[in-house]
Order: sequence, then C-alpha cells, then structure tokens
Amino acid sequence: MDMEKKDNAVILYPKGEINAYHASDFKAKVIDSISKGEKVIIDFSNVDYIDSAGLGSLVAILKRVKTEKKEMRLASLKPNLKRIFELTKLDMVFDIFDDLESALK
Repeated sequence: MDMEKKDNAVILYPKGEINAYHASDFKAKVIDSISKGEKVIIDFSNVDYIDSAGLGSLVAILKRVKTEKKEMRLASLKPNLKRIFELTKLDMVFDIFDDLESALK
C-alpha cells in the first residue's frame, strides 16, 4: 500500500481487495500511519472489493483514530463500494468524500 504526506494529512492508497485475507495487514499498516498526521485519508480509487472483514478493520481503525483525537476520511469510493457502505449504514459513520481533493480540504 502506497502512502504519502500532504499538509497535515497522511494519505493511504490500498489496491485490489480488502477482504478476510488482507484485512489484518491493511489494518496494521493504517494504524502504523496514524501518528504521521492529523488526518488519515484512505483513497479507495484502486480498491475493487471490500468484505465484512475489511469493513470491520475500518471500524477498528476509526476507533483508534478517534482515541488519538485525529480525523479519518475515506475518498474515491467506486459505486459498488459506496453501495456497500450505504447498505450497512456505515456511510453514516465514516466521512466519505467523492475525491481526494475534497477529502484534503
């Protein structure tokens, strides 16, 4: 997973699928990056699929981010991923932005 710093944000770029096979590794990498900025932004433009394990890891990451009094934003969700967040009502839990530029503001 690629990562970059921009202003006071850490931007992460996962690729492929965030599923039961990759969720714990994904979670560990994101949690490692929390200390590097005031905001954690996860850009989903290269993510094709997320399952319940992936969603669970995002919820755990969000709890950790809030514990550290920082912000977490999700950006560039493809329509199929956005639908999963809507069906699970997680779109009410996460700050979701249409693109990275919006998430950085």
